[in-house]
Amino acid sequence: MAETYYFINDLIQDIQRGRIRIPSFQRGFVWEQNRVSYFIDSIYRGFPFGSILLWRTKNPLRTERNLGPYKLLNSDLEYPIDYVLDGQQRITSIFGIFQNTLSPEENQETNWTNLFFEIESEDTVPFKYLEDSENYDTNKFFPLKYVFNSSKYRKATRSLDEDLAEKIDGLVDRFQKARIPIERFENEEKKYVATVFERINRQKIDLNTFDLLSVWNWSEEFDLQEQFKELSEELESFGFKDIGSDLLLKCCSAAIMSSVNPEAFLDLPGDTVRQEFEKIKNGIFNAIDFLKVNFNIFSIKLLPMENILVVLTCFFASSSKEYPLSSEQCTILIRWFWRSCFSQRYSRGGVKVADTDLQEVEKLKNGNPSELGNFSVTIEPTYFLNTRFYMSSIATRTFILLLAQNEPLNMISSSKITLTDVLSKGNKNEFHHIFPKAYLERKRCDKKDINCLANFCMLSRSDNNTIKDSPPSDYCQNKMSKDVGEREKILESNFCSITEMLNDDFNTFLKKRAELLCNKAIELCQ
Repeated sequence: MAETYYFINDLIQDIQRGRIRIPSFQRGFVWEQNRVSYFIDSIYRGFPFGSILLWRTKNPLRTERNLGPYKLLNSDLEYPIDYVLDGQQRITSIFGIFQNTLSPEENQETNWTNLFFEIESEDTVPFKYLEDSENYDTNKFFPLKYVFNSSKYRKATRSLDEDLAEKIDGLVDRFQKARIPIERFENEEKKYVATVFERINRQKIDLNTFDLLSVWNWSEEFDLQEQFKELSEELESFGFKDIGSDLLLKCCSAAIMSSVNPEAFLDLPGDTVRQEFEKIKNGIFNAIDFLKVNFNIFSIKLLPMENILVVLTCFFASSSKEYPLSSEQCTILIRWFWRSCFSQRYSRGGVKVADTDLQEVEKLKNGNPSELGNFSVTIEPTYFLNTRFYMSSIATRTFILLLAQNEPLNMISSSKITLTDVLSKGNKNEFHHIFPKAYLERKRCDKKDINCLANFCMLSRSDNNTIKDSPPSDYCQNKMSKDVGEREKILESNFCSITEMLNDDFNTFLKKRAELLCNKAIELCQ
């Protein structure tokens, strides 16, 4: 490696020409204002701050990243490209502070670029960010964006007294003479480059497993970040658009290594994920299809626990898009699902419990005796009485899926609730109190009882508006179907008993409905 240096202005010009670029496997710009100002102060004082590592190649990469908030221009094909492997935060800071040519992309944070030199500062670091970067005292502050802009520099110092102008002259002279140390190497073997980057960053705390894995599995034809982005776009049409990279990584790890801990990937050969990615995708999509068909889960928002998708991905991962599922396997998976949800199995057990289930699901997948789902779970009516309806909780999501198993009917219109519509939204607006909240508050009932699971059902907005704050006896007799059999059918589909509602007996209603819900939960858990 030949070591050399850049003057700041030359560095800026090469970036503006597109000769220095950022590979896609780099992270974005993450430095905060304080760190940028300290770095600029180090350059100003001549303190050492490490060299920039550049990889020179004649072949541009298929995918690249912006330099912070700036989209870089295409490079001249006659010149080689220098990709930043180490020092992206430093280069972005220098460019953002001193350049005057490129405009940032829309909706990008650029406050960190408005750094000023406090001319007569007595602070250790004389560089400051001002609340108003347009209106400031020119006798006290000098914008660093003028350092390499001679016309604005001259204009800013023209009216200053000689002492202040000399201080700014000294500042400009220091930055114009400052050298940015550079290390550059040339190599056209992409795997070698990825290994260099991974070795440099393995010990850095600002890179997570996904960042390192993106590098380790990167090639000209395969970019893990791009693959995850495309996969997320495909999942959006399935209602699972909010699956993040962390959950996708767990799914990858489960499909390849039967573990939810993706950090183990770093010990595998670099091309493992590339070779298995189609298998992983098939596993995820087949798992989602299984969740839709058997549990009416049409959105990630209603999945009680993320590790359920992880375990199912491991089971369904296959080179084929369709996975043949036997009736026995289906029964075991369904039982495991409900037992896991009602016991909140993955909320406390962490990696160890999930990995145990992954080992058992592999046995099931291979046709061997499996203990998947063979753990104890106790369900009591108190589960529905003592738990508040809260959409983000495991218990509430499980409760909603239980309601869906009974194919509920709308209370007033008696029409069948379209589960795909209701459960795709995954928000509280589709669920309402059976004994209206306002009615119970007038009776001064306990809030804990008013908002417990046992007092909620699926209900259309129009039906809820019809019921308003009416007592159940009123809307049951005057707004529901007059046909007694039809009315009973509606209430049964919602786990309700007519007697307590006609009597407006809230406490007895809660007790009996909790028992009905509990019986259904036990049935589902077999």
